[in-house]
Amino acid sequence: MRPFLLTVTTLFARKGWVVALLAAIALPWVLPYLTPYEMNVRLLEPARAQVAWQVAWVIALLWTFSQAARLGAANSRTGVGAYFRSCGISGISQLFQIWLATMVYLLPVVVVAAAVCLLGAMPGNAQEASMWVATNLQYAALFTLVVGPLALLAVALGSRFGSLVGYALPVTLCLYGLYGVLFLGQTIKLRDNVLLEWLYAASPHYHLADLTPRLVFKLGNYPPETFVSLLAYFIGITVVLGVVSSSFFRTEPLKH
Repeated sequence: MRPFLLTVTTLFARKGWVVALLAAIALPWVLPYLTPYEMNVRLLEPARAQVAWQVAWVIALLWTFSQAARLGAANSRTGVGAYFRSCGISGISQLFQIWLATMVYLLPVVVVAAAVCLLGAMPGNAQEASMWVATNLQYAALFTLVVGPLALLAVALGSRFGSLVGYALPVTLCLYGLYGVLFLGQTIKLRDNVLLEWLYAASPHYHLADLTPRLVFKLGNYPPETFVSLLAYFIGITVVLGVVSSSFFRTEPLKH
């Protein structure tokens, strides 16, 4: 059995993906009704779209990264990685097979989030509907380009430092890129600081991949040239994290 099949089978047996998928399907339809939506029924559909993608982010942070870190740690700690190496499967191959198996269970969540927006929150106006579809497709692509490389990093760090570190660092990096960078940008506006400006420039601007405000306020999709620039930016981060992950990944337990 190859690492990909072993990982897919392991995740399937744990059943955590069932909870994640049910949450992705059910919560966008349930949670908006827990708000005083009667005051303005027209806000119900934008709220559903907001919940759909926010749930996807939460699943990535709480489930995907934790499973990736656990799988990376188990691969090295139990000696399974060493066994696969003896079978001729390199460490890099193991890393990407474990990561790919993890993404197999995340991609349905991305599809569900987009489907909820398209089926349960589609604008009635034809022009707005076209922009809505494009925005959700862009969101799905950018979301995957953010979460995917961080999940790869979680596998690699978990294999070397254990599941706790493998989970905590990618989550911290993701939250920093989504929210911390915005706070840093506001701080720079209040006072000039060269070090903070360099830190801001070098930081991963994951908030650019969060298109929830564009959906809620119907701002439309990114223009093609902007979207291509964002793709190039996040692909660049993917390359960096891929190199870092390949350097940190271990197939054998640390010797004490």
